[in-house]
Amino acid sequence: MLLALDWGTTSFRAYLFDNERKTIDSVEASDGIMQCDDEFEDVYYAKVGHWLKQYRGIPVIASGMITSKQGWIETPYLPCPASLDDLSKNLTGHMTTNGDTIHFVSGVCQKTPTPNIMRGEETQMAGLNNIGAQTAILPGTHSKWIRMEGDTISYFTTFMTGEIFAALTEHTILGRLLTHGSDLDSFAEGVRDGFTGEQGAGGILSKLFGARAMPLLGLMNPDGIRDYISGLLLGTEIQEAINSGFGQDVTPVICGSIELVERYKTALELCTIKTKLAKPELAASGLLRIASAANLV
Repeated sequence: MLLALDWGTTSFRAYLFDNERKTIDSVEASDGIMQCDDEFEDVYYAKVGHWLKQYRGIPVIASGMITSKQGWIETPYLPCPASLDDLSKNLTGHMTTNGDTIHFVSGVCQKTPTPNIMRGEETQMAGLNNIGAQTAILPGTHSKWIRMEGDTISYFTTFMTGEIFAALTEHTILGRLLTHGSDLDSFAEGVRDGFTGEQGAGGILSKLFGARAMPLLGLMNPDGIRDYISGLLLGTEIQEAINSGFGQDVTPVICGSIELVERYKTALELCTIKTKLAKPELAASGLLRIASAANLV
């Protein structure tokens, strides 16, 4: 059996696997590390203590931001290229005050060509159970593009797309024009402007101010401003990813929540890039594979 924890910034997920390596129960809560006030052990026992009592001695593995400097136990970053085998051999053990041991997964880093780090995404990549070369896209506040060679993370880059979108729409003059409406045509226009754009139209900084000017000049429906900004940022992200080594001829697999996955899928297809969708619960599958490689199960 195995108890696996996917413990991130805003959420806590736990999965119970039986001896056949099938999920037999799970817990999900909004007890991410930012909501725990450093009382990680208390939250841990409150959420999964009943399993620990029922299945004495069950091995436990955890990954995500719980392994960060702001989390419970800080684990090291393994340098790229980092394989499933590397992850399984570099678990950090921790014993709770009750005498239970938890095995924390390391993060992954790279120093060149651009310094980069990840925590949690490496476990999702283990869950892909990939054969051959593959590009994975993980949308989110900090979107990641990851190049996989089999079970090895060979290269990755991070885009602050989601965080910049939130900042622009909530804390700049652009936000003052926003409505609660939606306009997919404006989203598509934004993607195209971000990905290619008109000759002489400038880059992302000047195009963003265009999102303010267009509705004032009658060139865009005010309901489309939010979607246009979203599309503009996504189109720019896709173009930058291609320029940083992720070829336009690949068929990336998109991993994540349904809403973000669908938006990225639409944006990529507008850029003539075909996509695949990953199976759900990648982190759970990845934790199981890492634990198996480490002979915990």
